[in-house]
Amino acid sequence: MFRFDPQSATIRFDGADAPPIALAGITAFAHIAGEGEVALALLSADKLPAPADAPAAAEEKETLLTFADAHNTIRAELRLASGGRLLTGRVSAEIRNQSAYHTQRLFAAEGSVRFAIRELPGLTGLLANARHKEWWTRPHFAADLRKLPPRTQSLLWETAAGCGYLLPVCDADTRTDLAGAADGGFSLLVSTLEAGHDRLRSCSFVLAAGAEPFGLVEAAARQGFAARGIGGSLRAEKQFPEAMSYLGWCSWDAFYQEVDEEGLKRKAAEFGGEAGLPVRWIMIDDGWSDTADKMLLSFAADRTKFPQGLGHAVKELKETHGIRWVGAWQNIAGYWNGVHPQGEVFAALKDSLHRTRNGKWIPDATTGASFAFWQAWHEMLQRQGIDFVKIDNQSSLHSYLAGEQSIARAARAVHTGLEASAMLYFDGTILNCMGMAAENVWNRAHSSVSRSSNDFLPNIYRGFGEHALQNAYNSFYHGAFYWGDYDMFWTGHHDALPHMTLRAVSGGPVYFSDAPGKTNAAIIRPLVYSDGRIIRCSQPGRPTKDWLTKDPQHTRAPLKMWNTAGAAGIVAAFHAYEGEDVLEGEIGPADIPGLAGERFLAYDSFRHSVRRMGAEERLRIRVAPLEAELYVIVPETGAFTAIGLTDKLVAADAVLEARFAEDRATVLLKDGGTFTFVSARQPVRAVVNGCGTPIETADAAQGLYRLDCPAGIMPTTVELSF
Repeated sequence: MFRFDPQSATIRFDGADAPPIALAGITAFAHIAGEGEVALALLSADKLPAPADAPAAAEEKETLLTFADAHNTIRAELRLASGGRLLTGRVSAEIRNQSAYHTQRLFAAEGSVRFAIRELPGLTGLLANARHKEWWTRPHFAADLRKLPPRTQSLLWETAAGCGYLLPVCDADTRTDLAGAADGGFSLLVSTLEAGHDRLRSCSFVLAAGAEPFGLVEAAARQGFAARGIGGSLRAEKQFPEAMSYLGWCSWDAFYQEVDEEGLKRKAAEFGGEAGLPVRWIMIDDGWSDTADKMLLSFAADRTKFPQGLGHAVKELKETHGIRWVGAWQNIAGYWNGVHPQGEVFAALKDSLHRTRNGKWIPDATTGASFAFWQAWHEMLQRQGIDFVKIDNQSSLHSYLAGEQSIARAARAVHTGLEASAMLYFDGTILNCMGMAAENVWNRAHSSVSRSSNDFLPNIYRGFGEHALQNAYNSFYHGAFYWGDYDMFWTGHHDALPHMTLRAVSGGPVYFSDAPGKTNAAIIRPLVYSDGRIIRCSQPGRPTKDWLTKDPQHTRAPLKMWNTAGAAGIVAAFHAYEGEDVLEGEIGPADIPGLAGERFLAYDSFRHSVRRMGAEERLRIRVAPLEAELYVIVPETGAFTAIGLTDKLVAADAVLEARFAEDRATVLLKDGGTFTFVSARQPVRAVVNGCGTPIETADAAQGLYRLDCPAGIMPTTVELSF
């Protein structure tokens, strides 16, 4: 249970079921527009009785901290509700202006109320996720709390005994962020994000304690959604889109803004031709729209690039080239500079548009107007054969509307209208992009996939390290809300192999963007089954526990990520270090939280070898620049253990069922391919889908065997005799 100590102004957890963590030395300030900050003194810390309607056995306890300035004209209250290993912080504040005839003192829009935290006692390491650009968050590792970046949206810290986790909340009207404080420690900043307020109310943050870090974010996010009272859903409560379950291709890095119908058809022809890849969806990215001066003219396609209209191109992709789903790119503002005031969209939907202070016309940030705008566009796209949409530039809402209205309220209205339209026309399938600001992350109730990094940048030679860093560490907090979209990549790129491996462990969509004639199919095939379904791990990929608070760009060892597939654990290792050294590290079953078993088989997906390991044993690995490693760690199941289809990176995903009794084993696989298993006894016969099949001894000493099963038979049945 969390408690507040008024003598040291410290929130402390001292329960038996989690480590002792604390926020020490809490002070409060109000930020008054035109004046600056005013210090607020702690007047009282009152324990509140349980609500009358609370269950008799309820563990939740509340403490009300009251702060005021020297004249008692500015007051702030911090209400701490503690239940188990979670604490919720709610803030209310007001300025008592004398009368309407006097100059009104008002809260500043940014950092309206600030709670300063002097220290995190026992801190040994931290992982913060902060917006380093308007649209993206990035990890920060420096233990000096004064250096915590502005707009930090997630804070994990380690102590010798366990972990603390602080999750700022974006609620109906306010957003809370964290930032370092120059005078020491860091601050919780509660912002109205619009001018003119002399009072505010906020569900501000959730604090959690635990011995293990990975469950803390989901627990805190669940509590945050419940406490703010305006809805919201965790990733685990959402459905992964059907289209995103299959292999895709995107036009962006192939054509950039020069995408046209002929280029799309030329690329699609490769998939069923020389490349022989089961691409099932195509995203027509930025460049297809009818625009002028970076403003949207009409909902139609650019007439030069698509002379017979968007619908004709979509029909060709589907009927001639076998593409099952086609997506269309859209911009949250209509286009980068909004909607053109001389265009068709403006004439038809002016009542659903808003003119910003800097003169841009964008979809109005009210739910009804947002729905009207997107419904009109989506209805047209559906008639053209479009099946889903990518909504880009989402976190620029703050740039368009800053100071005019609460970005928390505006973003919620925009996303509500947008998602309602997408549910109506596209079964809710949205690929959210450029939207990692808290106001976006907290306000998409239905869509389940969101970009978790800056763009793949193919022209930066050493760009992979930064790309892996952002996706891996952002997924620590972002994965509680969404499946991370790691963006497209080039299969013909110099770092295609680590990009392939990163996608294998991501748990999210897999799509590429090579130009016509450039695809390396060998990079894609280990990621997909023969019907185009991608081989997805069970959850978002995240850094292993020993890497959570280390900076992989400045640590001379391979960055490790973990995931699961069925009963197996997956560990991938990457070269994200800024130097050219060959990096050495180690992996083992203990890298996978909750992996059941005492003895394990660590299968090397690149070298096709296996090693037996105990639960605490470690295997040394080496990773050179532009390389990667991936191990499938399978619990040994006695005399016979199925590893899976080892022509795929995440081999264990393919095993639907494995039974062994006396001298016979039966395995049901999702597809055909190279089936690999370990057996204490030498197999004498294999039958695949009723046909006898040769068995290859891969490593007699380890009892490693494999056999080829015809691809495309789904499912595939393997019967073995010993």
